[in-house]
Amino acid sequence: MILRPCARFISTSTPSSSRYDAKVFREPITDREELKKPLAADDERNFLFIKALKSDETPTFYRNHVVDKLVRVCMTDGRKETSRKNVLSALEIIKRKQYQTWLNALEDQKSKIELSAFKIVEEGINNCKPLMKLQGVIRGGTKYDVPFPIEDDEAEFRAMKMMRDICRQKAKHGETFFKDALAAELMLASQNEGATIQAKQELHKTCEANRAYAHYRG
Repeated sequence: MILRPCARFISTSTPSSSRYDAKVFREPITDREELKKPLAADDERNFLFIKALKSDETPTFYRNHVVDKLVRVCMTDGRKETSRKNVLSALEIIKRKQYQTWLNALEDQKSKIELSAFKIVEEGINNCKPLMKLQGVIRGGTKYDVPFPIEDDEAEFRAMKMMRDICRQKAKHGETFFKDALAAELMLASQNEGATIQAKQELHKTCEANRAYAHYRG
C-alpha cells in the first residue's frame, strides 16, 4: 500500500464552541496603554474571570503578532525554535542594515530611515497581502478557478506563505541562507518591490482573467 502525504489547509471558520463560558469570562486587555488605565467601578472585569492571552497577543514590547505568526508559517516538521531563530536572525540583519544606512545618511535624511525591524516586517507583509484568491468550484463536472474576496487574516497568512516559499527556493538552490533571503525579501516588500510583490500581482492578474467565473461563487 502506498501512503500519500495529506494536504494541510488553513482553517478560516469560526469555532462553534469555546472552553470559556461566555457568562463568566471576558476578553483580556492586549493594549499596553489600556493596561495603564484603571478599570471603571462598574466594569465587569472587576468581578469576572479573564480569558488567557494567546501566545501572539501578549502586550510585552519584545513580542509582535506578525513576527510570531511568521515564525509559525515558516516552521517545518514542528521545529519551532529553529524557525524562530531564522526569523529573529532575519530581523537582526534588517536592523543592522538599517542602522548602517542611518549612520551613512545625511543629517536631514536620518529621520526618514526606519530603524524598527518590527515595523519593516509589518509593512512588508501588509504590502504582500492579496485582495483575492482562486478557489476551485465544480460545475457540470468541470472545475473552474473562481476568484473570491479574501479575509484579512487569511490574506496575511497567504502573504507569509508566498514569501516563505520564495525564500525556501532561493535557499534550496544555494543562492543564500534562508535568514538572509527572508531579510532581503522583507526589506524589498516594505518598499513594494521584490519577488513576493510580483507573485501577488500575478495572482491578481489571474483573478482578473477569471472574473467571468465569479457567478459560480454561490
